[in-house]
Amino acid sequence: MRFRCSVVAAALVALLTAGCTDVVNGLARPGANTKPHPLTGDALRQVLLDDSALADMLGQPFESDPDLPPRFGGGDKLLSPYGEVSPAECVGVVSLTNRNTYDGTPVVNVAHETWWHTSYTVKVISVAESVIALPSVKDASALFDKFTDQWKACNGKSVTLDGDDISFTDEVSDVRVANSVLAATLAESSSSTPTSRAVARALGVRVNCLVEVQVSFFSPQESDTGTGDPNTSAIEIARAMMDKITART
Repeated sequence: MRFRCSVVAAALVALLTAGCTDVVNGLARPGANTKPHPLTGDALRQVLLDDSALADMLGQPFESDPDLPPRFGGGDKLLSPYGEVSPAECVGVVSLTNRNTYDGTPVVNVAHETWWHTSYTVKVISVAESVIALPSVKDASALFDKFTDQWKACNGKSVTLDGDDISFTDEVSDVRVANSVLAATLAESSSSTPTSRAVARALGVRVNCLVEVQVSFFSPQESDTGTGDPNTSAIEIARAMMDKITART
């Protein structure tokens, strides 16, 4: 219990301030005769999955944290980095919806929410999800391509995040992309909990929007409740969010 509490504390610190294989060819893009309607404004909030949907997908309950309320607005709602990141070009892999990653990008709207575990006998610590609206489909596709190149270049690298109280080290691996979803697996340790735990990252593109997902896991125990999987859960959540974008455009 003491170890799990310290892991959660480390994850909370990271969220309060806030893996490469060959790319599969054929990134899904709108057809030549289709004109998808860009999604912006309050509609972005409906793209985020709620606690009930996540519970169905991951087989465990979730709850919100009043100290980490949902965020919605313009580019100013992008998250701040947790301390200094090295190498700096890998910040987007290890830090969700980071303002440094989107620097210079014409972000129209951002919606973000984090959901937390309700007990210490489950697989998943937290699920963080974001949707970022850009002016056009072209803008979103170009940014997805840029992020794909960045994540690929970080495959196999050790990324450090140095905070005032706690420092993190993320070993990036298994970066892959298929059907418009970019994914990576992180093995994360911290100065307070040197034993590593899995963090799953996914980033998808649909119409004029990018979706970002980060799923943080406890160190596995056979008796833990839930169906969360570091290899698939973030991807599945991202695709569910992308389907909600399609339904609204």
